[in-house]
Amino acid sequence: MAPTQTKEKQIVLKAIDSLGRRVTPADVATKTGLAILPVTMTLNEIASETQGHMEVSKQGDIAYSFAPGFQSHYLAQGIKRVLERIWANVFSVGFFILRISFGIMLILSTIIILVLLFLLIMYYSQSGRDDDDDRYDGGGFRGGFFPHLSLFDYLILRDILFGYPQYDRQGYRYDRPTVRTTQKSNFFFNCFSFLFGDGNPNLNLEERKWVMIAEVIQRNKGVVTAEQLAPYTGGLPGNEDSVLPVLVRFDGRPEVTEGGDIIYLFPSMQITAHESKLSTLPTYLSEWTWKFSNVPSGQLIWVYVLAGFNLIGSWFLLGQLGVFARAGSELVGLAPLIFALVIYATLFLGVPLVRWVVITVLNQRIESRNNIRLSNARLLENPSPEIRKKLASARSTHVDKRILRENEAIFTTEKDSLEQEFDD
Repeated sequence: MAPTQTKEKQIVLKAIDSLGRRVTPADVATKTGLAILPVTMTLNEIASETQGHMEVSKQGDIAYSFAPGFQSHYLAQGIKRVLERIWANVFSVGFFILRISFGIMLILSTIIILVLLFLLIMYYSQSGRDDDDDRYDGGGFRGGFFPHLSLFDYLILRDILFGYPQYDRQGYRYDRPTVRTTQKSNFFFNCFSFLFGDGNPNLNLEERKWVMIAEVIQRNKGVVTAEQLAPYTGGLPGNEDSVLPVLVRFDGRPEVTEGGDIIYLFPSMQITAHESKLSTLPTYLSEWTWKFSNVPSGQLIWVYVLAGFNLIGSWFLLGQLGVFARAGSELVGLAPLIFALVIYATLFLGVPLVRWVVITVLNQRIESRNNIRLSNARLLENPSPEIRKKLASARSTHVDKRILRENEAIFTTEKDSLEQEFDD
């Protein structure tokens, strides 16, 4: 979601700039007349969106500092996200047509190559009847329809026209929860999957991250440290800036303990309408690695067959252009079409090859991020004396959990306000 420019936020932005980009909530409240609580929440939000920083004094006072031009950065991020949303909407309009177009083009290319091979057969058949002296070519294969083909060329052409492998059509299912399953194989969609894959496997990564962070906060009675959040945020242990987005999202506030440690309190996360059962929480947030295709290999077999046929057939036809030129055949006029077929067939296999290389690099980066979060989790399993002291301070501070039971409510919109005013 793009950052919103509310009137209140615009006032706070101007106040930050006029106060020298280093402020406390009290400074902004004094400058603007706004209430201290919404000012603190807005400062957390702006700092999160513009990569601002929190500063803590020896007395435990907290200030926010912002780099020069932070407003431009904020506006740029907003414009960027709006453009991304517009592009996503435009892209979705023709996505279905785009997906099936590659399969249609592959079939069309196959038909064209078959027609050209048929014309080639007719040409050699006609030239064989006209000139028996050309039936032998340097120890080549003697044949009524292919007098100019070597034995190797003949075997390749025979495999192209008549040979194809058998495969199993059994169903399949996907293991990952973010992958959409299908019941039947669709050749057109399979072509798209072979060329471009099936999208980002971590589309719900943000949702998973925030669910886990919320559980961490609740498990620790509304009080956490940066080290406890690091296995899920990916920030370095002790990096307090990485906690800013969490403060914004869950209405938290920083607090300095008597020992000088920074802990974070989330009172709003301790208010519930019922006793909740916490699910099993992973020790860290793990990203899924990219897959070349979510379609099983058995259901891609026809894509492989036609792609290979196009590649071999188009290059075979390209090799025959020299024969046509020497013989003065009119088939030389088909050279532009044959060149186009060669380019298309080569790209049809070249694009997945390049994508495989890119996926390899992306997966290496994913593994690196996973390893960082894993190492953050392991620090909590065997914490240093400093972290152990900080965690103890957080455990000694807690936010009381309040359960709002239905029979304890003194007002509800289900009843008229006058009626409730006289309830005992």
